[in-house]
Amino acid sequence: MKYQELYNEYSVLLYSQTKLKQRLKSIPRGYITTKKIAGKEYHYLQYTSFGKKRSEYLRESEVASVRRKLFDREALIKAIEENSANLDRLEKAVKILDEQLSRTFFFLRQCADMDALPVSKREKALSFAKAMTSLEGLPAKERTEENLQLWAKGEKSFADFYLPALQDYRVMEVSR
Repeated sequence: MKYQELYNEYSVLLYSQTKLKQRLKSIPRGYITTKKIAGKEYHYLQYTSFGKKRSEYLRESEVASVRRKLFDREALIKAIEENSANLDRLEKAVKILDEQLSRTFFFLRQCADMDALPVSKREKALSFAKAMTSLEGLPAKERTEENLQLWAKGEKSFADFYLPALQDYRVMEVSR
């Protein structure tokens, strides 16, 4: 394939980005506050959820762990931002160099975004997709349904069946 090094670098960055986003979703967000009540200090994790400020009491034994996780969250966000900048840089370069590879990058990004969905939310995404296809009267092939179920359970990567389907329908060129 022409520009194989760019493709490889992009693929590695996308994989890394997916893993970083998955880790980020498992880490609490917010900040720790301390309140003094009757001379004793109490710690709370504060964050915003659906536009409302929330507060969760933290036991003394949990404070250090939550603080470390919040610190890790900041590092993950920084890594995600750096990865995004590199992905954007490669996408811009490929847009100039090779239109077909640019389309391939677009499809790879879609796959990475799908794989970044937590397994707990994949079934809901799958239900929505089924509703849309039934409205349009275009049932998915049995093999596609099986692959989607495996993806929803976290047992298969989205790219493993999406990219070959795009190639079968000649939407995406087969890599040479």
